[in-house]
Amino acid sequence: MLANLFWVLLVASVSAAAVIWVLSIRLAYGIASVTRAGGGSSAVSLVLAVAWPFGMRHVSGAPTDKATSLNKMLVALFAAILVAIASMAVYSNLTLVLPAQTHQ
Repeated sequence: MLANLFWVLLVASVSAAAVIWVLSIRLAYGIASVTRAGGGSSAVSLVLAVAWPFGMRHVSGAPTDKATSLNKMLVALFAAILVAIASMAVYSNLTLVLPAQTHQ
């Protein structure tokens, strides 16, 4: 029963990380489009948005409220990843089956 709880927590945290990533791409694309990062190209804005943890640092002139929201999403993404890793470790420890001992 306890292993099932950590399995559900693992699935929920991985799902939360994926949703946070998609919402962050949407917000980062909005920031990059407004500031016209990288010379105004839409393709460059899209690339910066998909790689938002790395690419959005190079965009200057972003609105303060949207930049703050993007930083909060980065913290939430790392929290979801940490919960997923911890849940995976606990689940694997709870479901460990030791090999049968053979006497010779």
